[in-house]
Amino acid sequence: GKGGLGRVLVIVSLVEALVFGLFLVRRRMDRKNLGSVTKVEKTEIMAAAGNDPLDNPRSLPSRIVGRTVLIVSSLIALVSVRDLFFPGTILSFLPRDDIYLEWTGAFLHSPPPDSVEADEQGLEAPLFAGDKFVSQLMGLYLCLGCLLKFVSAFGWSKGNRVMGIIAGKRVENVERSGVVSSRLIWRTQAFGDMMLLGMLRLFTPAAKTASLDLRWHLMLVAYEMFILALYGFW
Repeated sequence: GKGGLGRVLVIVSLVEALVFGLFLVRRRMDRKNLGSVTKVEKTEIMAAAGNDPLDNPRSLPSRIVGRTVLIVSSLIALVSVRDLFFPGTILSFLPRDDIYLEWTGAFLHSPPPDSVEADEQGLEAPLFAGDKFVSQLMGLYLCLGCLLKFVSAFGWSKGNRVMGIIAGKRVENVERSGVVSSRLIWRTQAFGDMMLLGMLRLFTPAAKTASLDLRWHLMLVAYEMFILALYGFW
């Protein structure tokens, strides 16, 4: 039920946070080790470590951001696609989805066929066409935001590597255009997650009256916002 799915999502987020912390510690230790090396020795070490996946221009901009987006935004995109194309459809594998649809008023404009809501509100459903339009528009906006996050995390690589010889010296120029493009999107989406988090926090007390617990939603969106802001501005 709801508790089991919530625990799974929290455990996945904790594992992701642990991987993120180990990555930062290892990267900082590598920087300290390289800081005491001369410039020539550092160039030789970087040239010898050409197979390092973290320095490969064909790798993803950030695997940590990619995993976070895949976990959190996939759930957001699933609900948003349902609200956009199949409003009022109950997803049985999502806990409390029927309460969510009833609380958000989806049964008023799109009651499920052959249901109690269809018998009680089927004739009045066309009167709520404006509510249905606003709900689908919100789903469209969330789908576009998730699409941008997916593209920024998986749509392109870090950049192109150009190697050559200038004045008898071997020169390696790595252009990180992919990282720059991804960071611009991550900064914008971090603000978008912040606004979504504020909206969920605003309606949390009202959702409790309908037995709809939004704590798991708040934690997941806040975690994704933190990761996007960290890699977008750092």
